[in-house]
Amino acid sequence: MVVVLLIALSASAACKKAPPPPAVFCGDDLSGLWLNSSDKHFAYRLRDHGGVIRGEFLEAEDDGGLHPPDEPILFELHRTDGGIAGVMKASQQTPGGHTCPVDYGLRLTSCHPDAVQAQVETSAQITEECRRLVFEDGGEPPPEITEFRFERAPSARQGGP
Repeated sequence: MVVVLLIALSASAACKKAPPPPAVFCGDDLSGLWLNSSDKHFAYRLRDHGGVIRGEFLEAEDDGGLHPPDEPILFELHRTDGGIAGVMKASQQTPGGHTCPVDYGLRLTSCHPDAVQAQVETSAQITEECRRLVFEDGGEPPPEITEFRFERAPSARQGGP
């Protein structure tokens, strides 16, 4: 009887299902043109390559035309099981007037087929040597974060310049 019970218990343990894979945050293809919900003149063209999403900022005209700004702003995001995050590559002037390249943090907080929400670092304290400011104790100033909502543009605007 004990042998039968042990066999039954070991058989039931062997039949347990494997745990489900971790949920992927935002498995939707984010390729295409996105518009800032607060100002439709701010457009973002994204190319979703699965694990990496690259893009660029474009200025959108009322007539539907798109053009890049004088200073390019590029995006590189990485998709993981925990979310989509990365950087916005732009430039910023130091207090002394030097123009420096800066990588601003960016993280998607909500994702739907036609709208995404993002927290974006919008400013950084940069030294004259084009480095982020570090305090004497090794700490850094807290980032300035702004939340944005982006909506997928109507398909007519998806064409490129």
